[in-house]
Amino acid sequence: MSEYKIGQSIDDVREASGDINIYKMSSNENPFGPSPKAIGAITEQLSQLHFYPQRDDSKITQALADHFGRGLSAANFTTGNGAVDLINLLEAAMFVEGEANNIIICPPCFGSYAATAKLKGATVIEHPLDPETFAIDSAGLASSVTENTRLVYICNPNNPTGSYFDQRALQQILDSLPEHVTLVYDEVYYHFATQFSLPDAIQSVLDKRNIVILHSFSKAYGLAGLRTGYAIASAAIIAQLQKHKLTFQNDSVSMAAMPAALADKQFLTQVIDNNTQQRSWIISKFDDLGIQYWPSQANFICFKAPNGSSAKQLVERLLSYGVMVRAAFYLPNHVRVSVGQADANRQFILAMGEIINNTSGDNT
Repeated sequence: MSEYKIGQSIDDVREASGDINIYKMSSNENPFGPSPKAIGAITEQLSQLHFYPQRDDSKITQALADHFGRGLSAANFTTGNGAVDLINLLEAAMFVEGEANNIIICPPCFGSYAATAKLKGATVIEHPLDPETFAIDSAGLASSVTENTRLVYICNPNNPTGSYFDQRALQQILDSLPEHVTLVYDEVYYHFATQFSLPDAIQSVLDKRNIVILHSFSKAYGLAGLRTGYAIASAAIIAQLQKHKLTFQNDSVSMAAMPAALADKQFLTQVIDNNTQQRSWIISKFDDLGIQYWPSQANFICFKAPNGSSAKQLVERLLSYGVMVRAAFYLPNHVRVSVGQADANRQFILAMGEIINNTSGDNT
């Protein structure tokens, strides 16, 4: 499988493309921009930047506990500079010094699971998704566990495939893992699962199961540039993570933005409704164009490059139409397109139609 590579920024493409209008549909960002309430909180904070931030994240974790309810307390949360920071924190807390630690990933999946572990000298064991459906092997995943396995990473809905699984699958995985293994349940796209019931992972936290849920403010709340995320777990696991956090881990701007974004329910509804409607529209156009795709409950869709093209070739061809998409990591012939607003999606489908017509019978 191919290595994970960081995607291009819109500035990279603008420098190469000149004055052409660019639709960035490559990084699963929010097409409506940041939460307006978060912007307001950030603006108010700017005049206070000469002061150090709060030493810990206790105000934010309490806000998260209030937001979710269900008996969760501030002790069930910790925050970080995005999900990657939390992944790094998890590995620092769970890896055993001096031992041959390993993690298990289920590719195709988010590349930072493996990247951060390798930096710490850990071995990465791959237990791939089904190559045809991208379904998770919930019954067999535990067969890859060894005595040195510390973390098992699963993502639901999965990035980059958009595939998803239910309560039965999560329960099967949790029940099959030995006590020395922590399940990392990456759920950063959960807001967009409007047409499927995702597992109730929070109940597993309340049951004190060995699970850590990862959430982010980057997607539905539009705060990718701030790098804000949080973990939900039992108080015992959170206490382990807190031991490895630095003083002033979070900056004051992020800490002002997070609770404001949580309170911006009108904006969140707008974002989710657009995603549900536009995702269905793109899929209907894929059907019309004969493009093979995989069902998604995320804010992106994974599809196969048509007419024998490679993912790299299609990404480059779409750039000439001002559309940025992403080659789906680990998959040389698959592409991931983020769901945008209607104008971006129309431009993407227009471009795909022209590319298909122009390359019919040409597999070069």
